[in-house]
Amino acid sequence: MVFQESLLWAADVSVGDTSASATVVVISVVLIALSAALAVLAIWLWRVTAVDNSSLMVLERMSSRRYREADSSQKESLRTGTVPAVVDDDHQAEEVRSEE
Repeated sequence: MVFQESLLWAADVSVGDTSASATVVVISVVLIALSAALAVLAIWLWRVTAVDNSSLMVLERMSSRRYREADSSQKESLRTGTVPAVVDDDHQAEEVRSEE
């Protein structure tokens, strides 16, 4: 019975029907808004998950409020504490081989 009513409703829609046109417009606007929201979400996720260059860690720390409010000795320790240890690849490979 429900199937027959839906067929009758579909048969009642004509080409120049304004209510059907309004429905199509509303659905189109909702889908366009949804696609825009997903695009913004994708861009946000792309930026949040981007891998930062390790050489920029010091500059990132220097732009923080904690760094600006610190005295000179604290600033120095903040700058040196963020620099990653650089390991020579050959030296590291030798250590790995010696552990095996």
